[in-house]
Amino acid sequence: MTSVFNSSRKDLDPLSNHLRSMVHGSGLLDAVYAATGLDELDELETKIPSELATLRPQPPTLGGMRSGRIGENEGVWVPVPGTELSQPTHRHYIAVQVCGDPWLLTFWPDASEEELTPVDAALQAESAIWTTPWTREDRGRLDAAIDQWQLSETGDRLSDEPEWAVYTFIDLTFAQEKAVRAGDLDLRALFEDRRNKIEPIVAQIGRQTAHYFDVELPRLLNSAVEKRREILTNRAAVTASLTFPDAWVVPQPTLDTSDSSTARGGGVETEAELSDDEDLRIDARARLAPATFEDVQSVIRVWANAIERTPEAFYDLGEDRVSDLLAATLNATLPGAKREVYSREGKSDIFIQADTLAEGRGPAKVFICEAKRATSDKVVQEAVDPQLFGYLTVHDTAAVLLLLFRTLTFDGPRRDRLAALREVKGYIDTENGPSGWPIYKYRTGERHVDLCVASVHIPPKRSKTGSNREPTSAT
Repeated sequence: MTSVFNSSRKDLDPLSNHLRSMVHGSGLLDAVYAATGLDELDELETKIPSELATLRPQPPTLGGMRSGRIGENEGVWVPVPGTELSQPTHRHYIAVQVCGDPWLLTFWPDASEEELTPVDAALQAESAIWTTPWTREDRGRLDAAIDQWQLSETGDRLSDEPEWAVYTFIDLTFAQEKAVRAGDLDLRALFEDRRNKIEPIVAQIGRQTAHYFDVELPRLLNSAVEKRREILTNRAAVTASLTFPDAWVVPQPTLDTSDSSTARGGGVETEAELSDDEDLRIDARARLAPATFEDVQSVIRVWANAIERTPEAFYDLGEDRVSDLLAATLNATLPGAKREVYSREGKSDIFIQADTLAEGRGPAKVFICEAKRATSDKVVQEAVDPQLFGYLTVHDTAAVLLLLFRTLTFDGPRRDRLAALREVKGYIDTENGPSGWPIYKYRTGERHVDLCVASVHIPPKRSKTGSNREPTSAT
């Protein structure tokens, strides 16, 4: 059970904070701030009313009362009149049905214009003058006042939803129970008086919630939309003023068939193919053109930025599904050929083969992309060696290691994983890539790999209350 309507709720759990956290947790404001174009912002603005209707909780109200359970060993000890002895009591509960969102009752309506009194206020004031150490009886009385109302499921169900109630109680001695039986003690008036004292608190929770969603939140979102619209309008005007004769386009992926061995400091190496019907053909070493590798990194960066703006859409996707989406994006953005350039093979790997870009080439892999959930140093290290190194079929390979961080924080885990990759055997150096991601250089045997380490943050989903769902894997 969760204690409600007491001084602790008033001091520590203001309803206004909870309502704001619900909105921030929903991502509505973040979506407004992240809009990159006026069309996107206009579409988002039309969706705001329905998003608010979905997010809005139903204010709680109190329903009927009924008797609850009896707590045999939960009562307090009270003095026996005329003696120095104490006697136990038994706790008798009354349940009051809660309709609407029960968890709103765990917050205090701090925007109320009327003075609302916590149910334990009188005992809290009295305890300030008690001599220490407190007696067992005094401690029990204060605890009973703090827990006078408690929120809990009843164990019953209303359609598909559990039924909730707030419970209050009275502690009775054996003699008092006997007096109730004889009709000399009426408890109904006591419980009705207690209910009357919390009704204003419950009503104000409903009024404050309604005012927030009817007035404050629409005003906040409208202000955010207008500010973002002004920013985007200004940027659009700047873009319109910068006219150039040719639009920027990403060129067709190409091979670099020049003598790349010279750049690596080695001699000329060739590959020979011979058949019964063909002359001897000698081809220069093939590798992905550096300009194409830069284009690939730029496209992946734009794709990754989109993922980080809407992480909830990608959090539950496995590595293979993420690779499918990336391969489709690369093929749509960097086609150039009559067939797909970027092919999928295995669990999470994307390849370009030389014969896709140039006829007469062998099926050597000149580009590799591997997607991994960066759950540990070992996982990312093994993604490079032996996994990525095991794919190498040419001397010079361009590669991307797409690290997916499903962690609450980003900078610390990313720093640790990048440090671990520098410990992989064959590591030579690091240089800055064109898209802000580092490029790690490795030598394995006679082969060279330029590895772009692309780190993407996909944090856990947020619930409507703003709490995080913990990742399933440790980092």
